[in-house]
Amino acid sequence: MDITTIIPIILTLLLIIGVGYFARRYNILSQESVQGISKFVLYVSLPALILVSSTSQKYNQSEIDLFCLLVVASAIYYLISIIISLSIPRLIRSKQSDAGIYRFILVFPSAVFFAFPLIELLFGKSSIFYAAIFNLPYFILTFSLGIWLMVSPLKNDVHVKLSPRRIFLNFAFLATLIGLLMYFTSTIIPQPLFNTLDLLGKMATPLALIVTGAYLFEVEIIPLLRNARHYCIAIARLLLLPLLVFAVLKYIPDVMGFSSMPNIVLAIAVIIASMPAAVQTVIIAAEYNANPKTASEIILVTTLLAAITIPAVFLSSRCTGAGVYPKESFTLYSFFLDK
Repeated sequence: MDITTIIPIILTLLLIIGVGYFARRYNILSQESVQGISKFVLYVSLPALILVSSTSQKYNQSEIDLFCLLVVASAIYYLISIIISLSIPRLIRSKQSDAGIYRFILVFPSAVFFAFPLIELLFGKSSIFYAAIFNLPYFILTFSLGIWLMVSPLKNDVHVKLSPRRIFLNFAFLATLIGLLMYFTSTIIPQPLFNTLDLLGKMATPLALIVTGAYLFEVEIIPLLRNARHYCIAIARLLLLPLLVFAVLKYIPDVMGFSSMPNIVLAIAVIIASMPAAVQTVIIAAEYNANPKTASEIILVTTLLAAITIPAVFLSSRCTGAGVYPKESFTLYSFFLDK
Protein backbone atom coordinates (compact mmCIF):
# COMPACT_ATOMS: atom_id res chain seq x y z
CA MET A 1 0.00 0.00 0.00
CA ASP A 2 1.70 3.18 -1.17
CA ILE A 3 1.17 6.87 -0.53
CA THR A 4 -1.19 7.20 -3.51
CA THR A 5 -3.57 4.85 -1.70
CA ILE A 6 -3.43 6.35 1.79
CA ILE A 7 -3.81 10.01 0.79
CA PRO A 8 -7.27 9.59 -0.83
CA ILE A 9 -8.42 7.68 2.27
CA ILE A 10 -7.20 10.42 4.62
CA LEU A 11 -8.80 13.09 2.43
CA THR A 12 -12.08 11.17 2.49
CA LEU A 13 -12.03 11.08 6.29
CA LEU A 14 -11.19 14.79 6.48
CA LEU A 15 -13.97 15.71 4.05
CA ILE A 16 -16.53 13.89 6.19
CA ILE A 17 -15.13 15.69 9.25
CA GLY A 18 -15.63 18.90 7.28
CA VAL A 19 -19.27 17.96 6.68
CA GLY A 20 -19.73 17.66 10.44
CA TYR A 21 -18.01 21.01 10.99
CA PHE A 22 -20.24 22.90 8.56
CA ALA A 23 -23.36 21.07 9.70
CA ARG A 24 -22.66 22.45 13.16
CA ARG A 25 -21.57 25.82 11.76
CA TYR A 26 -24.92 26.36 10.03
CA ASN A 27 -26.89 24.84 12.90
CA ILE A 28 -28.02 21.81 10.95
CA LEU A 29 -26.71 19.97 13.99
CA SER A 30 -27.25 21.46 17.44
CA GLN A 31 -24.90 20.88 20.35
CA GLU A 32 -27.45 18.52 21.88
CA SER A 33 -27.84 16.52 18.68
CA VAL A 34 -24.06 16.14 18.37
CA GLN A 35 -23.91 14.72 21.88
CA GLY A 36 -26.78 12.39 21.00
CA ILE A 37 -25.03 11.15 17.86
CA SER A 38 -21.83 10.61 19.84
CA LYS A 39 -23.70 8.42 22.33
CA PHE A 40 -25.39 6.56 19.48
CA VAL A 41 -22.00 5.69 17.99
CA LEU A 42 -20.55 4.54 21.31
CA TYR A 43 -23.62 2.65 22.54
CA VAL A 44 -25.16 1.28 19.34
CA SER A 45 -23.28 1.60 16.06
CA LEU A 46 -19.74 0.75 17.21
CA PRO A 47 -20.80 -2.31 19.27
CA ALA A 48 -22.79 -3.51 16.25
CA LEU A 49 -19.72 -3.09 14.03
CA ILE A 50 -17.56 -5.05 16.48
CA LEU A 51 -20.08 -7.91 16.69
CA VAL A 52 -20.40 -8.15 12.91
CA SER A 53 -16.64 -8.10 12.39
CA SER A 54 -16.14 -10.83 15.02
CA THR A 55 -18.45 -13.19 13.13
CA SER A 56 -17.25 -12.32 9.64
CA GLN A 57 -14.57 -15.02 9.81
CA LYS A 58 -14.47 -18.59 11.05
CA TYR A 59 -12.63 -19.70 14.16
CA ASN A 60 -9.01 -20.55 13.47
CA GLN A 61 -6.81 -22.13 16.13
CA SER A 62 -3.75 -20.39 14.75
CA GLU A 63 -5.27 -16.98 15.52
CA ILE A 64 -5.06 -17.54 19.29
CA ASP A 65 -1.44 -16.45 19.10
CA LEU A 66 -2.49 -13.40 17.09
CA PHE A 67 -5.00 -12.36 19.75
CA CYS A 68 -2.37 -12.78 22.45
CA LEU A 69 0.08 -10.66 20.46
CA LEU A 70 -2.56 -7.95 20.05
CA VAL A 71 -2.93 -7.83 23.83
CA VAL A 72 0.86 -7.75 24.28
CA ALA A 73 1.20 -4.99 21.68
CA SER A 74 -1.56 -3.01 23.39
CA ALA A 75 0.14 -3.34 26.79
CA ILE A 76 3.42 -2.14 25.27
CA TYR A 77 1.68 0.83 23.66
CA TYR A 78 0.08 1.90 26.93
CA LEU A 79 3.31 1.47 28.88
CA ILE A 80 5.16 3.69 26.38
CA SER A 81 2.38 6.27 26.18
CA ILE A 82 2.03 6.55 29.97
CA ILE A 83 5.78 7.13 30.34
CA ILE A 84 5.63 9.78 27.61
CA SER A 85 2.56 11.41 29.20
CA LEU A 86 4.31 11.78 32.55
CA SER A 87 7.52 13.19 31.08
CA ILE A 88 6.71 15.40 28.07
CA PRO A 89 4.45 17.90 29.92
CA ARG A 90 7.27 18.40 32.45
CA LEU A 91 9.89 18.83 29.77
CA ILE A 92 7.91 21.58 28.05
CA ARG A 93 7.03 23.15 31.43
CA SER A 94 3.31 23.06 30.76
CA LYS A 95 0.91 25.05 32.88
CA GLN A 96 -0.59 23.13 35.77
CA SER A 97 -4.05 23.73 34.36
CA ASP A 98 -3.05 22.13 31.04
CA ALA A 99 -0.86 19.27 32.28
CA GLY A 100 -3.76 16.90 32.92
CA ILE A 101 -5.18 17.41 29.44
CA TYR A 102 -1.76 16.84 27.90
CA ARG A 103 -1.32 13.63 29.86
CA PHE A 104 -4.71 12.27 28.84
CA ILE A 105 -4.20 13.11 25.18
CA LEU A 106 -0.78 11.45 25.04
CA VAL A 107 -2.24 8.18 26.31
CA PHE A 108 -5.68 8.06 24.69
CA PRO A 109 -5.89 8.70 20.93
CA SER A 110 -9.00 8.96 18.78
CA ALA A 111 -9.30 5.21 18.36
CA VAL A 112 -13.07 4.96 17.95
CA PHE A 113 -13.72 8.12 15.94
CA PHE A 114 -10.64 8.11 13.68
CA ALA A 115 -8.49 4.95 13.93
CA PHE A 116 -11.33 2.46 13.51
CA PRO A 117 -12.65 4.11 10.32
CA LEU A 118 -9.12 4.26 8.89
CA ILE A 119 -8.35 0.63 9.81
CA GLU A 120 -11.63 -0.54 8.28
CA LEU A 121 -10.93 1.31 5.03
CA LEU A 122 -7.37 0.01 4.86
CA PHE A 123 -7.81 -3.62 5.86
CA GLY A 124 -11.51 -4.49 5.64
CA LYS A 125 -14.36 -5.04 8.08
CA SER A 126 -12.85 -8.07 9.84
CA SER A 127 -9.88 -5.95 10.95
CA ILE A 128 -12.19 -4.02 13.29
CA PHE A 129 -12.36 -7.10 15.50
CA TYR A 130 -8.57 -7.12 15.79
CA ALA A 131 -8.55 -3.39 16.49
CA ALA A 132 -11.20 -3.88 19.18
CA ILE A 133 -9.06 -6.55 20.89
CA PHE A 134 -6.07 -4.21 20.81
CA ASN A 135 -8.32 -1.50 22.18
CA LEU A 136 -9.68 -3.47 25.16
CA PRO A 137 -7.42 -1.60 27.65
CA TYR A 138 -8.62 1.69 26.14
CA PHE A 139 -12.23 0.88 27.04
CA ILE A 140 -11.18 0.14 30.64
CA LEU A 141 -8.44 2.71 31.29
CA THR A 142 -10.24 5.76 29.86
CA PHE A 143 -12.57 5.99 32.85
CA SER A 144 -10.01 4.99 35.47
CA LEU A 145 -6.37 5.84 34.74
CA GLY A 146 -7.44 8.45 32.19
CA ILE A 147 -9.49 10.43 34.70
CA TRP A 148 -6.67 10.26 37.24
CA LEU A 149 -4.12 11.51 34.68
CA MET A 150 -6.39 14.40 33.78
CA VAL A 151 -7.41 15.50 37.27
CA SER A 152 -4.36 14.76 39.43
CA PRO A 153 -2.32 17.88 38.44
CA LEU A 154 -5.23 20.19 39.32
CA LYS A 155 -5.78 21.92 42.63
CA ASN A 156 -9.53 22.34 42.41
CA ASP A 157 -10.35 19.56 44.89
CA VAL A 158 -12.24 17.56 42.29
CA HIS A 159 -13.51 14.35 43.82
CA VAL A 160 -13.05 11.56 41.29
CA LYS A 161 -15.46 8.66 41.55
CA LEU A 162 -14.15 5.64 39.67
CA SER A 163 -17.25 3.54 39.24
CA PRO A 164 -16.55 -0.14 38.35
CA ARG A 165 -19.84 -0.12 36.49
CA ARG A 166 -18.71 2.73 34.29
CA ILE A 167 -15.27 1.21 33.74
CA PHE A 168 -16.28 -2.33 32.82
CA LEU A 169 -19.86 -2.06 31.58
CA ASN A 170 -19.32 0.22 28.61
CA PHE A 171 -20.86 -1.13 25.44
CA ALA A 172 -17.76 -1.30 23.24
CA PHE A 173 -15.91 -3.31 25.90
CA LEU A 174 -18.83 -5.71 26.34
CA ALA A 175 -19.30 -6.05 22.57
CA THR A 176 -15.64 -7.06 22.24
CA LEU A 177 -15.96 -9.71 24.96
CA ILE A 178 -19.19 -11.03 23.43
CA GLY A 179 -17.54 -10.99 20.00
CA LEU A 180 -14.64 -13.08 21.32
CA LEU A 181 -17.07 -15.57 22.84
CA MET A 182 -19.02 -15.80 19.57
CA TYR A 183 -15.82 -16.22 17.59
CA PHE A 184 -14.43 -19.03 19.74
CA THR A 185 -17.78 -20.87 19.81
CA SER A 186 -18.41 -20.28 16.07
CA THR A 187 -21.78 -18.74 16.89
CA ILE A 188 -23.82 -17.75 13.84
CA ILE A 189 -26.03 -14.67 14.12
CA PRO A 190 -29.48 -15.20 12.55
CA GLN A 191 -29.61 -13.50 9.16
CA PRO A 192 -32.22 -10.79 9.99
CA LEU A 193 -30.31 -9.81 13.14
CA PHE A 194 -26.98 -9.95 11.28
CA ASN A 195 -28.32 -7.65 8.56
CA THR A 196 -29.58 -5.23 11.20
CA LEU A 197 -26.26 -5.16 13.03
CA ASP A 198 -24.43 -4.85 9.71
CA LEU A 199 -26.43 -1.76 8.72
CA LEU A 200 -25.98 -0.20 12.16
CA GLY A 201 -22.25 -0.94 12.02
CA LYS A 202 -21.88 0.72 8.63
CA MET A 203 -23.13 3.94 10.22
CA ALA A 204 -20.28 4.03 12.74
CA THR A 205 -17.59 5.43 10.43
CA PRO A 206 -19.46 8.42 8.91
CA LEU A 207 -21.24 9.31 12.15
CA ALA A 208 -18.00 9.19 14.18
CA LEU A 209 -16.28 11.52 11.72
CA ILE A 210 -19.26 13.89 11.59
CA VAL A 211 -19.23 14.10 15.39
CA THR A 212 -15.50 14.92 15.30
CA GLY A 213 -16.09 17.76 12.85
CA ALA A 214 -19.00 19.11 14.87
CA TYR A 215 -16.89 19.24 18.03
CA LEU A 216 -14.09 21.06 16.19
CA PHE A 217 -16.51 23.89 15.40
CA GLU A 218 -16.50 24.87 19.09
CA VAL A 219 -12.76 25.66 19.07
CA GLU A 220 -11.42 29.20 18.82
CA ILE A 221 -8.66 29.43 16.20
CA ILE A 222 -6.68 32.49 17.36
CA PRO A 223 -5.44 31.08 20.72
CA LEU A 224 -3.94 28.13 18.88
CA LEU A 225 -1.42 30.39 17.14
CA ARG A 226 -0.05 31.60 20.46
CA ASN A 227 0.59 28.31 22.25
CA ALA A 228 3.73 26.49 21.16
CA ARG A 229 3.23 23.82 23.82
CA HIS A 230 0.15 22.56 21.98
CA TYR A 231 2.31 21.82 18.96
CA CYS A 232 4.95 20.05 21.07
CA ILE A 233 2.24 17.77 22.44
CA ALA A 234 0.87 17.26 18.93
CA ILE A 235 4.30 16.17 17.64
CA ALA A 236 4.67 13.75 20.55
CA ARG A 237 1.16 12.39 19.95
CA LEU A 238 1.38 12.05 16.16
CA LEU A 239 5.03 11.22 15.47
CA LEU A 240 7.04 10.33 18.58
CA LEU A 241 4.59 7.70 19.86
CA PRO A 242 4.21 5.72 16.62
CA LEU A 243 7.99 5.78 16.17
CA LEU A 244 8.62 4.40 19.65
CA VAL A 245 5.79 1.86 19.44
CA PHE A 246 7.02 0.51 16.13
CA ALA A 247 10.65 0.39 17.21
CA VAL A 248 9.76 -1.65 20.30
CA LEU A 249 7.25 -3.96 18.60
CA LYS A 250 9.59 -4.61 15.69
CA TYR A 251 12.19 -6.12 18.01
CA ILE A 252 10.07 -7.53 20.84
CA PRO A 253 9.77 -10.95 19.11
CA ASP A 254 13.51 -11.51 19.58
CA VAL A 255 13.12 -10.85 23.28
CA MET A 256 10.02 -13.07 23.66
CA GLY A 257 11.44 -15.90 21.59
CA PHE A 258 9.12 -16.04 18.57
CA SER A 259 9.86 -15.42 14.92
CA SER A 260 8.26 -12.08 14.10
CA MET A 261 5.42 -9.73 14.92
CA PRO A 262 2.52 -10.25 12.47
CA ASN A 263 2.05 -7.37 10.07
CA ILE A 264 -1.55 -6.75 11.07
CA VAL A 265 -0.52 -6.32 14.73
CA LEU A 266 2.17 -3.82 13.77
CA ALA A 267 -0.22 -1.97 11.47
CA ILE A 268 -3.01 -1.64 14.04
CA ALA A 269 -0.62 -0.63 16.82
CA VAL A 270 1.14 2.04 14.76
CA ILE A 271 -2.05 3.41 13.24
CA ILE A 272 -3.70 3.81 16.64
CA ALA A 273 -0.50 5.29 18.09
CA SER A 274 -0.41 7.93 15.33
CA MET A 275 -3.99 9.12 15.78
CA PRO A 276 -5.02 12.63 16.91
CA ALA A 277 -6.51 13.40 20.31
CA ALA A 278 -9.82 11.76 21.19
CA VAL A 279 -13.01 13.82 20.96
CA GLN A 280 -14.22 12.42 24.27
CA THR A 281 -11.35 14.30 25.97
CA VAL A 282 -13.55 17.39 25.92
CA ILE A 283 -16.52 15.52 27.38
CA ILE A 284 -14.51 14.10 30.27
CA ALA A 285 -12.67 17.40 30.88
CA ALA A 286 -15.98 19.26 31.08
CA GLU A 287 -17.41 16.70 33.49
CA TYR A 288 -14.47 17.05 35.89
CA ASN A 289 -13.85 20.78 35.38
CA ALA A 290 -10.40 20.03 33.95
CA ASN A 291 -9.97 22.80 31.35
CA PRO A 292 -12.14 21.59 28.42
CA LYS A 293 -11.05 24.66 26.42
CA THR A 294 -7.47 23.37 26.21
CA ALA A 295 -8.81 19.94 25.30
CA SER A 296 -10.76 21.40 22.37
CA GLU A 297 -7.69 23.29 21.14
CA ILE A 298 -5.48 20.21 21.22
CA ILE A 299 -8.10 18.14 19.40
CA LEU A 300 -8.18 20.71 16.59
CA VAL A 301 -4.38 20.98 16.37
CA THR A 302 -3.79 17.23 16.30
CA THR A 303 -6.64 16.56 13.85
CA LEU A 304 -5.39 19.15 11.37
CA LEU A 305 -1.76 18.06 11.67
CA ALA A 306 -2.80 14.41 11.30
CA ALA A 307 -3.65 15.18 7.68
CA ILE A 308 0.12 15.61 7.18
CA THR A 309 1.62 13.23 9.72
CA ILE A 310 -0.42 10.11 8.88
CA PRO A 311 0.55 10.14 5.19
CA ALA A 312 4.11 10.89 6.30
CA VAL A 313 4.08 7.76 8.43
CA PHE A 314 2.98 5.70 5.45
CA LEU A 315 5.36 7.50 3.11
CA SER A 316 8.30 6.38 5.23
CA SER A 317 7.00 2.82 5.41
CA ARG A 318 5.87 -0.06 3.27
CA CYS A 319 2.49 -1.51 4.07
CA THR A 320 1.57 -3.57 1.05
CA GLY A 321 -0.73 -6.47 0.45
CA ALA A 322 -4.44 -7.18 0.23
CA GLY A 323 -7.13 -7.86 2.77
CA VAL A 324 -6.32 -8.02 6.46
CA TYR A 325 -2.88 -9.63 6.23
CA PRO A 326 -0.36 -7.60 4.22
CA LYS A 327 1.92 -9.94 2.29
CA GLU A 328 5.05 -7.82 2.49
CA SER A 329 6.69 -6.28 5.49
CA PHE A 330 5.29 -3.30 7.35
CA THR A 331 8.42 -1.19 7.79
CA LEU A 332 7.71 2.07 9.56
CA TYR A 333 10.49 4.65 9.44
CA SER A 334 12.64 2.25 7.46
CA PHE A 335 15.37 4.89 7.20
CA PHE A 336 15.73 4.74 10.98
CA LEU A 337 15.55 0.97 11.35
CA ASP A 338 17.90 0.22 8.46
CA LYS A 339 20.73 2.13 10.09
